[in-house]
Amino acid sequence: MAGSGLFVLSVVMPRESVAQSALPPVTVEAPKQQQARRTQPARRAARPARTTPRTIANRAPAQAQSVPSSGAGGGGERGNGPVTGYLASQSVTATKTDTPVLTTPQSISIVTQDQIQAQGAQNITEALRYTPGVTIESFGANAFFDEFKLRGFTAPRYLDGLRLPTDTTTFAVPRIETYGLERIEVLKGPSSGLYGQSDPGGLLNLVSKRPTETPHYEIEGSFGSFDRFQGAFDIGGPADKDGRFLYRIIGLGRDSNSQTDFVQDNKLFIAPSFTWRPTYDTSFTVLSQYQKVDNKGYQQYVPGQVSFLPNPNGHIPYSRYLGEPGLDGYHLEQFAVGYAFEHRFDNIFQFRQNLRYTQVSNDLASVRTEGMVTDRLVARTYNYVKANAANVALDNQLQADFATGPLVHKVLAGVDYFDLWANTDYRTTPIAPIDAYSPVYGTAVPSASSLAPFILRDDRQSQLGAYLQDQIKLDRWTLTMSGRQDWVSSGFTSMAFYPPAGHYSRDDSAQTGRIGLSYLFDIGLAPYASYATSFTPNLGADSAGRSFRPTTGEGAEVGVKFKPNGSNFMVTAAAFDIRQQDVLTADPLNPLFNVQTDAVRVRGLELELKGNLTREFEITAGYTHLDPRVTTSIAGYAGKYMMNTAQDQGAVWGKYTWYDGALAGLGLGLGVRYVGETYGDNFNTFVIPSYALLDASVSYDFAYLRPDLKGWKAQVNVTNLTDHFYVASCLTGLPYCGLGNGRTVLGTMKYTWN
Repeated sequence: MAGSGLFVLSVVMPRESVAQSALPPVTVEAPKQQQARRTQPARRAARPARTTPRTIANRAPAQAQSVPSSGAGGGGERGNGPVTGYLASQSVTATKTDTPVLTTPQSISIVTQDQIQAQGAQNITEALRYTPGVTIESFGANAFFDEFKLRGFTAPRYLDGLRLPTDTTTFAVPRIETYGLERIEVLKGPSSGLYGQSDPGGLLNLVSKRPTETPHYEIEGSFGSFDRFQGAFDIGGPADKDGRFLYRIIGLGRDSNSQTDFVQDNKLFIAPSFTWRPTYDTSFTVLSQYQKVDNKGYQQYVPGQVSFLPNPNGHIPYSRYLGEPGLDGYHLEQFAVGYAFEHRFDNIFQFRQNLRYTQVSNDLASVRTEGMVTDRLVARTYNYVKANAANVALDNQLQADFATGPLVHKVLAGVDYFDLWANTDYRTTPIAPIDAYSPVYGTAVPSASSLAPFILRDDRQSQLGAYLQDQIKLDRWTLTMSGRQDWVSSGFTSMAFYPPAGHYSRDDSAQTGRIGLSYLFDIGLAPYASYATSFTPNLGADSAGRSFRPTTGEGAEVGVKFKPNGSNFMVTAAAFDIRQQDVLTADPLNPLFNVQTDAVRVRGLELELKGNLTREFEITAGYTHLDPRVTTSIAGYAGKYMMNTAQDQGAVWGKYTWYDGALAGLGLGLGVRYVGETYGDNFNTFVIPSYALLDASVSYDFAYLRPDLKGWKAQVNVTNLTDHFYVASCLTGLPYCGLGNGRTVLGTMKYTWN
């Protein structure tokens, strides 16, 4: 059972979360300066009460998070729409309104689809490699799900502004396909004032591709390392001549192995969407997606003793598998369907409603390493997990744009609801160790039906929140204030050993908020300051059966953003201080359970540069310095650094594309990523070495070769160009380290037309 306990501590405990109570004083924080809408009422006043179909086709839907994002119309970039290049100027994530990033008094990093394609990113983890403040690769190279830290804290994930379900016990977590996204937005700092429960480091909002007013057709094929073959398509446009109906269908199929022997990376993905615009003022978009993963093998941990610590036998190669090839497998199936509705009543009021149902199921059988028996033999357990999670998420928003004297207001009032249910059946047993340097497979493994469940539980959590925000503009000043009240009901029923059998429940309420101030100078310089609070409910109970109150946090941030007039690049610098109280930690008297006593503090500095320095040269660069400390701990961690959080990390990627001369159409990209040393356990007894990696790309647009080849593009990406060996992280200690990604080559041929 010792091995079982370690498995639970490293996988179950970090995901536990529920109810809540007192938290830091509610403050209001600054969502960003609003984008001027004053021209739209003028246009609106002149138009007839009812529009013709042709008018509908030429008009971009009102700016809002829930409106169809692509839109073509004449409004320029929209906060949830496509972006040309690496720099996004508008965002809806920080304020739930379409707001300029420049005047948003909070750090936000946006990875556009153009950047994703240029760097050849195949999943969310790879797409965020060059984003400051983000800790990735928590589970090593072959992770079958995404989990991130922002500024040292676990980051919740949202899709189109609605929270994704998370099975708080195991791995029934949806994995979103990057090919179906328009952009990835990383909002940093406490964000509970608009979104409710979340850790104070920030959150990720993934923005889906949506139907476009302009016909668009794209097909592509990719091939590369580890017998990778992938095909994808993206087609859409108007379904009728008047543009009332728009559609888009995105699909992807992949057949691939991975850098680890006997581990596959297969996937099927389809995402249809449809927009109906009956009038000038109304739009209704249905968004859906389905994904299926059916793989042999499973992500694995590698003990630190055979990966980076001194060992007379050296370290094992990237390809070494420590599981059982004939038995291990992973199956994931996920489905989501919802809608985004928007209606403008008049020059002042508009209403938006987003709703989505998401479900995900997981079925895995795999080996897990549990430390070393000798300097060659690795202890192992075999684990069976069947897990399901689903949720309904709803967000209603009423926005009012008006003026009171010299003050221009953008007021947002909202009510959102979140209901999650999940169940888990987890069974585990020790099996024979394996020689890491000369593995012999085929050990006897008991069937799942012959084992008693170690975890067998049903979880339920619901959250109702009401929030109010005002973005007030006076000349060049923008003051943003938000406040929110949440009511959370959490409970679970345990029917096995862990936690002790019984029903656990808790009801809580919390108040959170944020306030921020920004000033925009003529030259495009915008200094800002903000303060915000957060809360996170905790599902679970201590050894005495007492449920946990919410973990609470607060954060202050000062910074400056600079976008020179007429330029297409932006520089952001931010300094912050984040504190979190009532953090769960392992009970020193019974490590299978948690106690709620700890507190942590993260101070840091972030720098980011993104955009075009010249027409030909695009760049994204970032640097983060963190001082992540445990300030209070019943287990003796006080004064120690938070584990798996690098104190320094930086990255820079640049791509130069020729548009004239003999090399016209050619693009060359080069990137460098650095991650500093991290501590691998709570007592800081060992250090995971730092590493630096090189990435490169070459691309060519065949339209520059011959006009009849317009639409054809080829690209080759190489990550970890020098095939540097490194360890990405150790989840909770030496037995559970994850190897990094070795050199990977990916070639892509694409054809687009309209």
